[in-house]
Amino acid sequence: MAAAIVEKVKSELSNAGLSEGAISGILKIAATYKPKEGEKPDLAQAAVLLKKLFEELEVFIKTQSESDQKIYHEIVEKKKAELAELIKK
Repeated sequence: MAAAIVEKVKSELSNAGLSEGAISGILKIAATYKPKEGEKPDLAQAAVLLKKLFEELEVFIKTQSESDQKIYHEIVEKKKAELAELIKK
């Protein structure tokens, strides 16, 4: 299951035009935030972890090309809009 999710995310990032280096870095960072087997953070813990994850991703993406930075921020804004729509429902 987890491998399928990683492949889906990798495919989305690649289809959006991110470079392989940026994709690898993003996936490496994201993997460090994966809950341990059997661990399920509550909503408050999840929010803190997501904030830390996105802060670390932001620091990383600033080390990438301007093109990758632009694409990454477009992806983030698109995902925020999708989440907002889900919340409305």
